[in-house]
Amino acid sequence: MAMGEQVLHILEDLREKEFEKFKFYLPHGGTAPHIRRGRLDGASPIQVAELLMQTYPQEALDITNQVLRKIPRLDLVQGGQLQTRRDAGNSGNDANHQKQNLVSEQQLMKLAGKMGKTWRQIGIEFLGLENHCLEQIEENNPGNTKLRAFNMLLEWRKRARQDATVIHLCSILSQDEVPLQPEALDCLRDTGRA
Repeated sequence: MAMGEQVLHILEDLREKEFEKFKFYLPHGGTAPHIRRGRLDGASPIQVAELLMQTYPQEALDITNQVLRKIPRLDLVQGGQLQTRRDAGNSGNDANHQKQNLVSEQQLMKLAGKMGKTWRQIGIEFLGLENHCLEQIEENNPGNTKLRAFNMLLEWRKRARQDATVIHLCSILSQDEVPLQPEALDCLRDTGRA
């Protein structure tokens, strides 16, 4: 199935309120260029899918998955991830390249050290983790905020699987609403380049 068709099927599965939330969060997702909010007002699922494909020809499914995590509709994210991303015909080198760009434990530990007390908010609001999961992490790491944040990031990486890339994590955490200093992501960008 072509990427545009996948995106359209996902958007058609959203209820009306979820679709409105999707359009609200979309201008904040992905890398530049952003889709202007005015182009989304009154847009149908077909029009939004077309805008996604025009604006992010290689990343439309990734961007869609990021926004779905915010709604949250994680059931649809996983359905979208079952299909291969980007060029479905690529294997070998592309698979190795993608694997090399997966975020490492070392990078996550450095990032965790920069989160401070905001780790819990980031986990729930931006990484799509549940409060009970974060409570368990808190109990397992009493008094150590850095280890709590690290274990939260590990949980996100486990759930994101092949999407746990440096680029994906940077795009999630570089949104204006994330309570992190922009330089906090330097530990991912510097060591994330292959």
